[in-house]
Amino acid sequence: MKKALVLAVLWSGVFPASVNAQAYYNGNYYNNGAYGLSGYTSQASYTPAQYVSGNQNNASLQNYFPGSNYYEPHKIEPKKQREIGSISVGADYVLSYASYETVDFVIDPALTGGSSYVSDTRDFDRRFNSISLNIGWRPLRYLGFEAFYSTSLDEDKVTYTESYSHFPEFARGEYSVSYKVYGLDLLGYVPITDDIEFIASVGVGKYDAKAKVKIMAYEDTSHTNIRSSGKEFEDSATAYRIGGGFQIWLSKHLTLRVMGRWTNIGGDFMSYITEINAGVRYHF
Repeated sequence: MKKALVLAVLWSGVFPASVNAQAYYNGNYYNNGAYGLSGYTSQASYTPAQYVSGNQNNASLQNYFPGSNYYEPHKIEPKKQREIGSISVGADYVLSYASYETVDFVIDPALTGGSSYVSDTRDFDRRFNSISLNIGWRPLRYLGFEAFYSTSLDEDKVTYTESYSHFPEFARGEYSVSYKVYGLDLLGYVPITDDIEFIASVGVGKYDAKAKVKIMAYEDTSHTNIRSSGKEFEDSATAYRIGGGFQIWLSKHLTLRVMGRWTNIGGDFMSYITEINAGVRYHF
């Protein structure tokens, strides 16, 4: 009787623990149990990342530690990743400086009894303000293409005024020089840092340049134009251009670009143009 009672007590004490241990083992809680049974490791001694790193081939672990952070390296995408192979659109402000061939010209007088106006192309304004629009394609990391259209903003420059006291009229001379260009550039990119690239360019453009000189006579009292005379110059040429500059990635899609370019037009009155471009590009 005593032996039976002792066996019953021992059995009731051991069997539940064995059943619980087996259940937790089958439920994949082994080495993660909180019951502190012999052979088990407390939860505090293993982090999920440490535990899974040693058991990456165990598919059942995904049920308890979901998310790729525990069994795959975490991939951090660069904030300013270049959009290689993307299409871009952009706009630039262009400050241009022109060089002219020296061409002498004579304009008939606009004032009654006045003298002919004699000058040359060195009096033309050399600085232009222009706007440029472009669309680009960058199929390779170090190579891209960009089509462009640029037009200067017309500005009249008053060069002289002339009047006669015995005539109720005066004359004013105005110069206006402008140009338009469209074409294609080949761009080469050289990374300097993660966010800055050096750009070299070579391209071809169709340049149309015009210069107008107008001598206009006005009535001194009403400022009504009573007569005028003038002369025009035109150049139309296909010219090669070269340039270089920098591009800064402000975000994944937006860049800031500064470029300098030189174009040998070789026209009848316009020799070459030097440009400084500053603008932005949006990369789709």
